[in-house]
Parts: sequence; C-alpha cells; structure tokens
Amino acid sequence: MMPTSKVDISSVGDNLYASLSQAIERVGGLSVSGDTVLIKPNLVLPSSYKTGETTNPYLVEAMVRWCFDHGARDVIIGEGPSYYQPESQLVDCFTKTGITNVAERTGARWVLFDDYPFQTFRNVADCTPREFRITRFAFDCDKIINIPVMKTHYLTKVTLAMKNLKGCLKREDKPKFHYIDLNRAIVELNKIIRPSLNIVDGTVALRPDSGAIVIGQDVVAVDSVSCSLMGVDPKEVRTVLLGAEAGLGEMDMTRMDITGEELKRLKIKVTLPKEELKRRFPLLELITAEKACSGCLIPLFSALSSLEAEGRQMKKALSIVIGTEAKPKEGKDYIFIGDCTKVSWGKGAHLEGCPPDKEDLTKLLQEK
Repeated sequence: MMPTSKVDISSVGDNLYASLSQAIERVGGLSVSGDTVLIKPNLVLPSSYKTGETTNPYLVEAMVRWCFDHGARDVIIGEGPSYYQPESQLVDCFTKTGITNVAERTGARWVLFDDYPFQTFRNVADCTPREFRITRFAFDCDKIINIPVMKTHYLTKVTLAMKNLKGCLKREDKPKFHYIDLNRAIVELNKIIRPSLNIVDGTVALRPDSGAIVIGQDVVAVDSVSCSLMGVDPKEVRTVLLGAEAGLGEMDMTRMDITGEELKRLKIKVTLPKEELKRRFPLLELITAEKACSGCLIPLFSALSSLEAEGRQMKKALSIVIGTEAKPKEGKDYIFIGDCTKVSWGKGAHLEGCPPDKEDLTKLLQEK
C-alpha cells in the first residue's frame, strides 16, 4: 500500500530558513501566493523559548519570511495564552517571547486572539462544552500554519500539534475543555480547525546537538512521528489514537513517507510528568488529576518544585485531590485543592481558589 502521509524530520543548524524551506519541499510544498496566513505558535506564558515552553521565535521568523517570499499577501502571528495568565501579562506572552520583535522585523502582524471577534459553536459533541468560542482568525485566514513546541504534559502525555490548537479558544472557554474528556475534546477541536501545515518545534526539546523540526500536513502523522522522536509510543497517546480513529490522519508510521533525518539518530527518551512526579515524591498520590485543568496543575507542580529545591520530602503518605469527581476514602491524609473539590472540603485540609495561589499551596505542603 502506498504511503498516505508525508512527514519530514529535519535537524536544524544556524540556517533555520534553509532547513525549513527544504523540509516544506520534501512534504509536497505549500501554496500561499496571495493568501492571508495565520501562524499559530505556542506562547502559553511569557517565557523564553530556551525554557522549552514556548515556540522558538527564530523558527516563527523563518516561517514568516518564507510566506512573504512565496507571495503571501499578509501574515498574522496569533495566539491566545493560558487562561491562568493574568490579563495584565497577556501581551507579555508576545513581547517576552520575542514575537513582537519578529513582527517588527518582518512586517507581519501579531494578534492577541482575545482582543478580536470569536465564532460560537454549540452542542458539538458530548465531550465538549455545550458552548465554546474559536477565534475568527481560524476561519477568516486562507491558510493556518501550526507551530507547537515539542513537550510533555501531565494530562495528555505530550502536547504537540493537535493540542496546540486549544490556544484558538476564547480564554474563558479553555478550562471547560478539561471538565469531561480533554483528549476527546481536543480531537473535536481538530475536526473544526484544519491547519495547512504543522511544524513541531523540537529545536530546544531534544539534545543540544540535535535540535529538530517535524513537518507535515497530516496533524495525526506529525504528532505520531514527534511522539516516536520523544520515545513515547503514539498508541499510548489518546489524542493521536482518537484522532486516527476519527479520520483526521494516519498514525501508522509504516504507511507514511518519512523523509529527512533518520528517526533513530535523533530519538531520545523523555520522562513523562507522572513518572517524574513518582520519582521525586514517592509518598505522594495525585487523585482525579485527569479531571483537572492547568489552573491547579501549574501551581501544584510549581509548589512541589519549590519543595524539592529546599530538599523537602513528604513525611508520610499524602493524597492530593484536584479536579472533579473525587471520592475520598477513609484512613487517608488528604489535601483538596481548588474550587472544583469544594464538595469534599471538610474531609481534609483544603485550599480554595480558581486557580489556587502557589504561595499558599507551597505553605500548605510544607506543613505536611
């Protein structure tokens, strides 16, 4: 059977533009002449790309220049940062990541989605909120180029091309995607938003001497190859598995035309967050985290990192409950975090807030 999807793995050096151009050609090219192009990076927080948390601005710049060089009429760099970034810091997600400088150098526009209109969707699926909103840029632009970062995630194992589209949601709607089944909800979102090209930024995530980008039009295939590059079995990543079942793309690498570098030469083994948490805090149990959102997860992991930096460990077994649908059992020491756990307050220590305060959470954990 002939391959159904083309994916390219390219190691990158000093000339990102050349690496990008060659990779695009190997996956069949992309026509942008006369088009308005939306480039969607990951600018979830105001941090440098060197942390591995945000998209490399030099990769974004290379893509912008490529679009203009190939006749694009307009290029927009758009993002909706995390709901849990204070409104006063949303613009920082563009300035401190270097994206505003890219726009100034290239003549592209940068847009904070929440400053512009959204399109409302209702009753899409049983796993999505009854109503949610997606930026109009996802529909008004002729082409979408999706540039996520290659990184892990507690709830979805990895966050790659499919999950990056969650940034197109209106800020207030993002936590709602966690309430039923985040993985299925992401697949439904990918049925609505269909990028013309996906470029996974592994310029920092891999070994310092082997940064890479993974490119393809098939979002499932790109995520499958990226998973394999990270040493993660794509079949164990529900967004990939469910995306393939939904007909969004190919996950079987034997049916792909994979060009560029050999996967085995760049392949690494990342440590997944659940494994890392168990190693660092063996007495800690995290309950119903699958029903939690980043509002609780981010301050929790930040507080735990602070404790580790201080050389602290749990003195006894501790169960931390976040998210919804918790059913506490007798005889355990519980901490209930966030407003979603309110029904169980009184059965152990609790910290309210949506999101909870990191400093208050650190102090609470220090007492344990």
